[in-house]
Amino acid sequence: MPLTHPDIMRQLQQQNYVLVPFALSPTVIHDAMAAFFNFLNEPSAVREHIDFTVAPMHRRGDVGFKQRDPKEDSYNDSKEFFHFHPAIFKNYAAFLNQQPVVYDFMRKAEPIWQAVSSTVHALLTTLQPSFPGLVQRVFDTEDVHILLRFLKYDWQQSGKYLAKPHFDAGSMTLAIAESGPGLRIGSGPHDLKLVQHQPGHALFMLSSNFKQIMPTDEVTAGWHDVIQLDETFIGKPYSRWALVAFIEAHGVTALPRTETHKWFQGENNADMPPRPVKSAN
Repeated sequence: MPLTHPDIMRQLQQQNYVLVPFALSPTVIHDAMAAFFNFLNEPSAVREHIDFTVAPMHRRGDVGFKQRDPKEDSYNDSKEFFHFHPAIFKNYAAFLNQQPVVYDFMRKAEPIWQAVSSTVHALLTTLQPSFPGLVQRVFDTEDVHILLRFLKYDWQQSGKYLAKPHFDAGSMTLAIAESGPGLRIGSGPHDLKLVQHQPGHALFMLSSNFKQIMPTDEVTAGWHDVIQLDETFIGKPYSRWALVAFIEAHGVTALPRTETHKWFQGENNADMPPRPVKSAN
């Protein structure tokens, strides 16, 4: 049964995310993740060759491979990720013809991106009566600002952050799949709750910039983090993988990091997460 406008608003108000139908076979997702891990084994010159933007006004438009080292990056987390956008096929056709591992990854990522685009279009169409022009603000541009992030987290101690608490910098986010629980969502540090993906569904939440296209005080962006829960992955090649899509309207500027990370003050104070609580769902 399709989500209605009241359904979406109620879930956003109650838990800061919406469980949305996402009709894509788990096999498609797992095949794409396997291709991503094969891609990570390629030489750095190959991994880093794809590098461009579909949105010069904000960093959510950056396409290609990125790596964060907690010792060198202001985000202070450890992960590798790749931002996929179908514009890769036209911008790097010759390169893809020469790199079968990269091409295989891109080929398997593309249907997921298309499923995200269809899902988000349907959601925004449902919300548009209250927010005129909402669909056009996202989709009326040559390269729609939807980036599909394939993400590998390096391990940390159990109970520690894999991703520090933050708001995403775009308009909205669709969390598609994860290898295991660890994602917590709330309105702020006081009400973070562990959430779990459901088969055939994705998690939709608003990001810090949503008011530029949805001017309302009825809902708030999803404050979230990711914590290490499973000790068995410590010391393994990775602790967790995730598949997330970031959606941004065109013609907007992103908020500064002082806004997207405004409540996080580090691991050595009271903001360190407590042991996980059970999800309300």
